[in-house]
Amino acid sequence: MKVYGNLIAEMAKRGYTKKEIAESIGLSRNALANKLNCKTSFKVEELETMHKKFFKDCEYIYLTELYERTAREM
Repeated sequence: MKVYGNLIAEMAKRGYTKKEIAESIGLSRNALANKLNCKTSFKVEELETMHKKFFKDCEYIYLTELYERTAREM
């Protein structure tokens, strides 16, 4: 399963909760969790808004890179 590993890591590093990020882009916490875990897709506008509001100092391509989650991490 693929995940937005860098985005998840940056959220944790900066102390942002899923609820806080989700509310800022008009989603529920569960909807954001599903998108971070690639169960559903982000809209480009959602990713751009998160980047602008919370992660301006990170490269957009870095935040949106997908990683394969290993069985051990599940």
